[in-house]
Amino acid sequence: MGKNKIILISTDPTSGKGGIATSVANCLRVLKNHSVECEVIVTHRPGVSKLKATSNFIKSAYSLLKNNVYGNLYFLHVGPKGSLIRKIIIALIIKFKKGTIITQYHSPAFYNYIKEKRAWRLALILLARISDENLALNEYWRRLFTRSLGIKFKTLPNPLSQSKYKAPLSDEKTQSNIIKVICASRLVEEKNIQELIRLAEINPSLNIYIAGGGEYERTLREMARRSSAHQRIIFMGWVDNSDLRTILRDADIFVLPSRYDSFGMVYIEALCEGTPVIAPTLPAVVHTLKGLTGVAHADTAKDIDSAIEKVIYTPKTEIRNSVVSKFGEEAYFSKLKSIIGPNE
Repeated sequence: MGKNKIILISTDPTSGKGGIATSVANCLRVLKNHSVECEVIVTHRPGVSKLKATSNFIKSAYSLLKNNVYGNLYFLHVGPKGSLIRKIIIALIIKFKKGTIITQYHSPAFYNYIKEKRAWRLALILLARISDENLALNEYWRRLFTRSLGIKFKTLPNPLSQSKYKAPLSDEKTQSNIIKVICASRLVEEKNIQELIRLAEINPSLNIYIAGGGEYERTLREMARRSSAHQRIIFMGWVDNSDLRTILRDADIFVLPSRYDSFGMVYIEALCEGTPVIAPTLPAVVHTLKGLTGVAHADTAKDIDSAIEKVIYTPKTEIRNSVVSKFGEEAYFSKLKSIIGPNE
């Protein structure tokens, strides 16, 4: 695609934890499926000690220093705080050695960095100026970055990998009075999962399944225990990607009323399994899901309960076809080629 090799630089895409890991893993599959020479340099591994994390990053940076980078394209996937600092260091090394840099920005924290106009905003500007191309996840972020940082951004959404939408779907609904609601997320307060406990109390026809773990899990479990709907709220813990796909496919609806998201990869993954989605009214998520079949937006338990009826009977094949046309491999690869350049 115009360069010798594409090197993805990111958190560990095999960890299965977080939207960046999922999107990078999908990107890697898309590139390999289109016979593009590529590899991954891991600059961060979730869950390891600070000492091990620092050692891992130093090794990654040193490998770039000692190897020839000229002619390769380095695709940096950047998150907040430590990720941003690591990518600046990596970008400076690559630029010094005359490599080409394309950077994609993934975190909703960048909104605060821009608005606060402090050191983190300057860090964003520095990385954007070092990079040869800067990519936003959707039109909302492209406008915000371009206007606020004074640097041109292009749009490249996170992709679905082909393996995610080849499994057959059935549009037949099981005859049951119980609606199976699935939520998959890091369990932190900003994800607003506490609203699903209220939702279970409002509607006795719902069973709520919560997949994930995190610092807010204990609080959520205590809220559920005290709830009048406690028997219909099930915590599943961390679920690996293959099992999560089955869980999403078997659910009647996916709900995550997050107050903190930059793109919403999990909504795309649920739609890919033919499962309708209730997503929040966050502008970044609304822009991501705009025009897709089987999507409604709501933030509170009362509004979510009303929204369920709007989308729950949408045929699964229609939902999948809609999301694949927008985020599938061919759409992603075509967009990526337009940014990077055609095959030589």
